[in-house]
Amino acid sequence: MLKKPHIENLCRDLKNICSRLTETDLDLIVSAFTEYNPMMPTDKFFDWLDHLTQKTVFNVREIPLSSVKGWEIDTHHNLRHVTGKFFTVEGIHVKTNTGTVKEWKQPVIHQPEIGILGIVCKKHEGILYCLMQAKAEPGNVNMFQLSPTVQATKSNYSQIHGGKLPLYLDLFLDTGKRKVIVDQLQSEQGARFFKKRNRNMIIEIPEDENIDVFENFCWLTIGQIKTLMTHDNIVNMNTRTVLSCTQIKGSLHV
Repeated sequence: MLKKPHIENLCRDLKNICSRLTETDLDLIVSAFTEYNPMMPTDKFFDWLDHLTQKTVFNVREIPLSSVKGWEIDTHHNLRHVTGKFFTVEGIHVKTNTGTVKEWKQPVIHQPEIGILGIVCKKHEGILYCLMQAKAEPGNVNMFQLSPTVQATKSNYSQIHGGKLPLYLDLFLDTGKRKVIVDQLQSEQGARFFKKRNRNMIIEIPEDENIDVFENFCWLTIGQIKTLMTHDNIVNMNTRTVLSCTQIKGSLHV
């Protein structure tokens, strides 16, 4: 148990630390240490996710590559999209002087374009919340996983596939007067992708800026997301990657 002099020293040190933190530092820390959320309590999140799963039809079956519409084997024997966009699956021959295996050959995904992994944040009653997406993807073992607000390759948001623009994309293409908390390039899974990079972003919109929250989106604190990370197959890798880019920029030296 701390004695009075130690408590006084601890209080003094904490005050010194807090005086050196920026407003954004404090917002991130408070959000990371709270699960208070009147909009989506943590125990209600699973009911919300179950409801989405039960009402969503999502059937996946394996088919031959030759039956995949819009994809072909090119003259170099690579799997590619007919538009030349998205990505190709190519073969590589690796030689190295490190590790126990010095040489091998493998397929690799070549996607020389920069995607966007972005999370929108907003304060509510003084607490910073993240707008998270329950995203259904065909490779997920449980259909929906918690994803960034925007998770899109350049080919996706250029609408090469003929689909709609990703929701909230405009907030990341033109940040305007919004606060940019994180904006950095990170490489993606070098064992599977060849020099693939994503733009990891976190932006904060003003409290008085109202945006629609669509059915498969919800506001969560960073603390809630951290708790959900302790559950299998709930928070996807992209969300973890984006949040790992946050840093406390103020000095923490006592």
